[in-house]
Amino acid sequence: MLDHYFPMTATYYQRGIDDDNLYNAKWGMVIQFLDLNNPDLEPLEGINFGLIGFKSDKGVYINHGRVGAVEGPDAIRSQIAKMPWHLGRHVTVFDLGNIDAPNQSLAEMQLSLAKAIERMRALNIRPIVLGGGHGTAYGHYLGLKASLPKNQPLAVINMDAHFDLRPYDQTGPNSGTGFRQMFDDNVAHHDIFPYLVLGIQEHNNNLFLFDFVSKSKGISFLTGQDMYQMGYQKVCQIVDTFLENQAYVYLTIDMDCFAVGSAPGVSAIQSLGVDPKLALMVLQHIVGSGKVIGFDLVEVSPPHDIDQHTANLAATYIFYLTQILAQIH
Repeated sequence: MLDHYFPMTATYYQRGIDDDNLYNAKWGMVIQFLDLNNPDLEPLEGINFGLIGFKSDKGVYINHGRVGAVEGPDAIRSQIAKMPWHLGRHVTVFDLGNIDAPNQSLAEMQLSLAKAIERMRALNIRPIVLGGGHGTAYGHYLGLKASLPKNQPLAVINMDAHFDLRPYDQTGPNSGTGFRQMFDDNVAHHDIFPYLVLGIQEHNNNLFLFDFVSKSKGISFLTGQDMYQMGYQKVCQIVDTFLENQAYVYLTIDMDCFAVGSAPGVSAIQSLGVDPKLALMVLQHIVGSGKVIGFDLVEVSPPHDIDQHTANLAATYIFYLTQILAQIH
């Protein structure tokens, strides 16, 4: 049994679509429900995606950010439910519910998420995790890693204004430490951590982090300004160089990497953030590689959002990325 796991109900969705009328369907009409704690489940056939929420912004609080991302999963669901259904009859999207444990530590919730992700992978369900703060990432990574053959590396691409490579010996895990935890796990096994960050903002990362990156084999990055100057094709060349020797990729999208006009409802706003249209093209290129085995969207903070702009942007990325992933199945 999965700890701190709660299956989803139809609360956020409009049910009852006629299966012969998918031309007029919306996601909220066709999403199905599944309980990961059902012991009778068998691996599914075909193309399956699974939405699972990570309802925690404990790491944001510890990291002195603006809290509110705990409400992110429900806000993203409310927006994806209104999107038109373009995936046909041969793709199934499940809403699997949430990891939710307000009285437990972030580390305990991350382990619960990891077990849920591993369970999804065993059932042939591609994970789409709805954060939550970026503490989501470490749990998602652990679950994907556990689902792979032993000693198989898992590369990480993070679209983010921050490296999130902060040490955690004093604070414990938080929203800024997840990728340092991944790095340390790899070092403990004498492995290199393949990590690419897209959208870094220099004014949001101290010199300690840039120094750490410069001394760490396997870590590379582009700033938001790099992406603006280089444009889509050159950014994709950098991505392709990173992907060349990778078999499996975990993709994580921190909504705070985008310009504040497009994503006002985040834990840390960005005045010079990445253009979401450029980001979408790059993200589509990444998933088009066929190497992404799970992705998430984090740091949507509804109390700070304006007319659900940020939640809608996150849902829009889910809409487009699932199309690419379904096509290359």
